[in-house]
Amino acid sequence: MAFRCADQAGAPGTAHLTDALWVAPPPGEMIVFDAVGTGGRDLFLLRLSDLSVTCIAATRDYEVMPSFAPDGKSLVYAAGVPGDRADHIFVCLLDGTGIKQLTKAHANDSWPRVSPDGTLVVFARDKTYNWGGLAAHWHAGGVICVVGVDGQNEHQITPDDTFAFGPWFLPNGKSVGYWTPSGMFSVPVDGSAAPTRLNGFAGAFGAIPCRDGSIFVYTRGKYENDQELWIANFDGTGERQVTSRKAAYRFPLLSRDNDVLYFQLGEWPDGPTGLPTRSLWRMNLNGTGLEKVAGSDLFDQPLTWKAKGGSG
Repeated sequence: MAFRCADQAGAPGTAHLTDALWVAPPPGEMIVFDAVGTGGRDLFLLRLSDLSVTCIAATRDYEVMPSFAPDGKSLVYAAGVPGDRADHIFVCLLDGTGIKQLTKAHANDSWPRVSPDGTLVVFARDKTYNWGGLAAHWHAGGVICVVGVDGQNEHQITPDDTFAFGPWFLPNGKSVGYWTPSGMFSVPVDGSAAPTRLNGFAGAFGAIPCRDGSIFVYTRGKYENDQELWIANFDGTGERQVTSRKAAYRFPLLSRDNDVLYFQLGEWPDGPTGLPTRSLWRMNLNGTGLEKVAGSDLFDQPLTWKAKGGSG
C-alpha cells in the first residue's frame, strides 16, 4: 500500500522539522516535514537542490514528527486518526510504500528516531494524555521506549516518575539521550542500567544533535519572540549564539557538514492577537548568509508552493 497525494485541506499550522535533514545521492539534501493535508497533517519532502516538493503521505490519518532513517531511504513518524485517543509510530519508504505500524499501545507515541545501525526506533510515550487529536504534534513526552524496526521487542527504558521527551540515539547506538525538565540524561537501550545525567545546557529548549551527535543546536528563551539560537559541543563546551536578534525560532537543523543551519521563524503579521505564520530560513554557522528559503505557504499549501524565481 502507498500513500496517495490529494488536494490540501485543514487549517494552517506549524510543521515539524525534527531531525529531518538528510544528504542522500543523487537527489541531494532533503528536508522532510509535515504540513497541512488531507488528514489534518501529511508528510512532504523538500529537495534543497531545486526546491521542489513531493508528497509522501496523504491519508485520513494525520502524520507528524517525521525523521529519516540513517540510510536516507525510509522514515519514521507518528500518526493517528483524528478523534482517536492514541498516536502510534510508523515506518515507510520515501515514496510512501512499505508502511508498517510499529506500536499499538493505547497511548500517544511521538518523537521517533532510528538507531545508527537502522535496527531500533526510540520514541516518547505519554500513557495518560489521551487527547484524541494531533497529540503527538505537541512537545509530548512521558517515558522513553524502544522498539525494533520490525515492530518487535518493545520495552520502556525510563521510569514512570520522570517526565522524559525528545529522545535520540547516542553515536554508539547502545544508549539513548533524552531531555527532562531537570536536564539531559542517557540510558542503555536495553534498560540494563539506571539513567545517568549528561552535561546539560542550562535554559536550553528543543536541543537537536547533528547526525554524528557531536554538536547540538537549540533555543534559549522561555517565550516566542524572546528566543535565540545557540550551538555547543556535546560536552557543553564551545557554546555560542548564532543568531543576532531575538525571535520565535523552532525546529533547528544542521546540514551533514555541520556548516549550515535551517530553522523555522515564527512571525505575527497581524499583531499578537492574529494568527502566526511560519517560514523556513537558513544561515551559515559563522553568522553569514542568512536567507529565507520559503514562506508560510510551503507549510499551508505545500503542493502548490512555488519557490522564488518559479521553481518548486
